[in-house]
Amino acid sequence: LEQHGVEQADNLSTQCYDRSERFLRWDEPLTVGLLISTSIITSLICLTAVLFIKNLSTPLVQASGGSLNLFALFALVLMCLSSCLFIGKPSNNLCMMQQILYALCLNACFSTFLTKSLEIALLTEFPRCARTALRWVTPSRAWLLVALCLLSECLFCFCYLHLGPDYVLPDYTSLPTEVLLTCSTASWLAFALMHGYNGCLAFVCFLCTFMVQTSGKKYNMARGITFAILIYFIIWIFFVAIFATLRTVLRSVIQIGTILMVSLGIVGTYYIPKCYILLLKPDLNREDYFQVTNHQTRLPRATF
Repeated sequence: LEQHGVEQADNLSTQCYDRSERFLRWDEPLTVGLLISTSIITSLICLTAVLFIKNLSTPLVQASGGSLNLFALFALVLMCLSSCLFIGKPSNNLCMMQQILYALCLNACFSTFLTKSLEIALLTEFPRCARTALRWVTPSRAWLLVALCLLSECLFCFCYLHLGPDYVLPDYTSLPTEVLLTCSTASWLAFALMHGYNGCLAFVCFLCTFMVQTSGKKYNMARGITFAILIYFIIWIFFVAIFATLRTVLRSVIQIGTILMVSLGIVGTYYIPKCYILLLKPDLNREDYFQVTNHQTRLPRATF
């Protein structure tokens, strides 16, 4: 018997019955739990931003990126809020916005890490080039590098829109009595380019920071970036493995959980240790604890 719309016929039956649509609804207990988690993580990021604003001129905040920190924290807030796009009945526009907003917000955060990672790599691995190359990661030019990274990501997003954004695909086979509404990828190439670019930025940051060693009397700024990138890759490995095997409404739950865990991982490894110093160890918030002098090239002390 031919079926139309959301109707289905039982085996050996000549009548069709309506199949209800299945998606992650706003009033489900699981959704409420995810929204509470989103609120907690977003509040944590906002409180971190407030603390950094109050201490913006201190050596710790300046050494970790200055105003770039606020830009990264704002991007993390938007990324957390973008998880709400996975709740409710999906549409073609929502499916498209889910991926674009997540990719742009993550790129904004990683681009700020990139400027600090390049500075660290120049001072530790390429001291002879540091005198001339460090000028490209000064605070004013660091913003140009961030803008360039975001512009590149925007180009990949346009390719994603041109080649085929995600769209709503009704799934009649995964659930016996319901129609599962999911977002399906039209072009895996565009999807890979858009998210793979962020992965490349993260990998460059990791290469620049994972071997950096500092004395016990100095704060190791590189370690926070390394741990943040490691958590990002670990979460994505688990996400891909789990997401590929799911064919239920839990796919949206996994996507939301991944976004929240990445946001929490970045805040917890890079920003929370600095908040600890600002609040509980203010005596360490001094210039010599966050700066290093390269004696080989007689560089002026640069933030590390």
